[in-house]
Amino acid sequence: MGRMKIVFASHGSLGDLVPFLEIGKVLRRGGHQVVVATHAAHRAAVAAAGLAHAPMRPDRPGAPAFHARFMAPRRGPAFIYKAYLGPAIGDSEADLLDAVRGADILVSVTLALAAPLVAARTGIAWRSAAFQPAMLFSAVDPPKLAMLPFVRGRTHYNAWLLQAARRGVEAWAAPLRAHRRAAGLGEYPDHPAFGGQHSPQGVLALYSPLFGAVPPDAPAGTVQTGQVLQTGGPPLDAAVSDFLAAGPPPVVFTLGSASAHAAQGFFETSARIARTLGVRALLLTGTAPPDLPARDRGRILASAAAPYHKVFPHARAVVHQGGIGTIALAVAAGTPMLLVPFAHDQPDNAARAARAGLARVLPRWRYGLDGARQLARVLADDAMADRLALARPAIAMEAGAENAAAEILRAAQGAR
Repeated sequence: MGRMKIVFASHGSLGDLVPFLEIGKVLRRGGHQVVVATHAAHRAAVAAAGLAHAPMRPDRPGAPAFHARFMAPRRGPAFIYKAYLGPAIGDSEADLLDAVRGADILVSVTLALAAPLVAARTGIAWRSAAFQPAMLFSAVDPPKLAMLPFVRGRTHYNAWLLQAARRGVEAWAAPLRAHRRAAGLGEYPDHPAFGGQHSPQGVLALYSPLFGAVPPDAPAGTVQTGQVLQTGGPPLDAAVSDFLAAGPPPVVFTLGSASAHAAQGFFETSARIARTLGVRALLLTGTAPPDLPARDRGRILASAAAPYHKVFPHARAVVHQGGIGTIALAVAAGTPMLLVPFAHDQPDNAARAARAGLARVLPRWRYGLDGARQLARVLADDAMADRLALARPAIAMEAGAENAAAEILRAAQGAR
């Protein structure tokens, strides 16, 4: 097999990028050229992984108001399609067309809305990726989403609801459909927020069987690779490393790279919960950390960020928003979780982790009211600890990045 050029297309938060970076590192070690097309905010992360960055508009504003709209539980998806990504589809497509010149295969994630257009225009080999089970929109294994009241075990009802949802959000697709028709590319095979995001050539399900198998109504050619786990990166900041070593394992409170912009009050509540329970706490705030009272010195540390895969093994528990990658890293560390989902796929990820006995879930609106009691239950849950002890080696052995890289190379070679 000769040297390949692989282009990954990603839009969204770091959670929508990290799996591609990990797969890209495997491919680069194999001597292949890897380009990651994404917005400018991720340029540094792509470079740190040793991969080539290609710009793909629109860029992501840093304003808190933007992130609040992006992460709104019910209106966030409409904002993303109608006000953010949809109107910029021409720019996105032009940028991605530049990125795929000379490429052997394109691999895209849900919000890379230009990928279906570029694949149709160029005929390049294309695989779409699902980072979490929810993005397959199965009627058999339905996702738990804020906007859609699916019922597990009622397949026919769920299928009807999916069709109704497609009709209900048709306005989201209007700028995308207009652009596609103007380009002479015909119609989408399905709504671009549902099946239209996926390649008819095959889908990579880049998540662990712990969170769900590939359902029978998944797109044809869906291959489950196992969980893609974050690796490498710089060492821990000295302040974080010293804090972890200075006392009993702390509870880590974090909201990931997107939710943290929209809910700074979460960390004030988290500090209060830590004081109530008398536990040490590490707050990973995602933005400039708040000033803490002198009484918290040595007991609570606030830091903008730290690599989860290096922190979680030293944590007593993790309280977080329910991103699938964050859940997987906590499982890989064997660390109990309290999940406080905010928006998008997070409620479904959280529900799946809870069904597997790996976490407890608390609705966001109840966090301030019941967070201390629920976290105390997590800390005392021996059954959860036992299940995590079994899941930890299992998820570590899945080798999702290596499996995905092999699938991508097979697809690219078959298209030559």
